[in-house]
Amino acid sequence: METRNIATIISDTRAGINRYLLQELKRLGIEGLAPSHGAILYHLFTNEQVTMKDLAKAVRRDKSTVTALVGKLVANGYVDKESSTLDQRTVYVRLSQRGQALQPVFEEVSRNLIDQMWRGVDEAEQRELVRLLKKIRANLP
Repeated sequence: METRNIATIISDTRAGINRYLLQELKRLGIEGLAPSHGAILYHLFTNEQVTMKDLAKAVRRDKSTVTALVGKLVANGYVDKESSTLDQRTVYVRLSQRGQALQPVFEEVSRNLIDQMWRGVDEAEQRELVRLLKKIRANLP
């Protein structure tokens, strides 16, 4: 039964999205970014400064994963990290100028991806798919 393949279908879809994003980043000459950085950058586009703890919660990843991803973004000059003057255990993350310059590119790539994904899918089908995926996601840890 095809419904038993739902995890594979979702996984293959995510892999296709990641391939698309990598192709677009390469085409645009953006280096040092991976699809896994996307949620972090997107959150920083809409939040000037966040703690590592809040960032991990916002992107639904564990703190050690976010620490590694942010470390690569820092190394490539896209974000800056700064320790709190009140509590050295608290680390703030914000976009650098280079990171801020990515926002219009990010928006263009996102629009193109969405257009590509929804090609041949009408609005009612789009809403239904989103509704069902949210329902499935709520069933998982």
